[in-house]
Amino acid sequence: MRLQEVYAKYRDKADFWWVYVREAHPKDGPRPASHVELEQPTSFERRLEVATTCSGEISLAIPQVVDDMADTAARAYNALPDRLFVLRGGKVVYRGERGPRGFKVDEMEQALARLLP
Repeated sequence: MRLQEVYAKYRDKADFWWVYVREAHPKDGPRPASHVELEQPTSFERRLEVATTCSGEISLAIPQVVDDMADTAARAYNALPDRLFVLRGGKVVYRGERGPRGFKVDEMEQALARLLP
């Protein structure tokens, strides 16, 4: 996975976090995706379980946190269904477009390269 390559390259120079938010297209949602076999978690414990399973399936090396059931992080950063950010000094200095089409890891890496020594 390209994102993990960037993480490996920059993890000693920047903090990386994978924030697991709600399922974008659960099978019980208004716009289910054919490749998604999950229902939308209705408890934090279930969301944590799904996040752990998903990160294990892709052998995620990036540290992971799980958004709360109020979707506080997703709403604060307008990050549904997925989005890449680079923050510096508590401010967003790179904000990718919404995924999956806007999930441009190479573009994010260019922002990191410009910002880091």
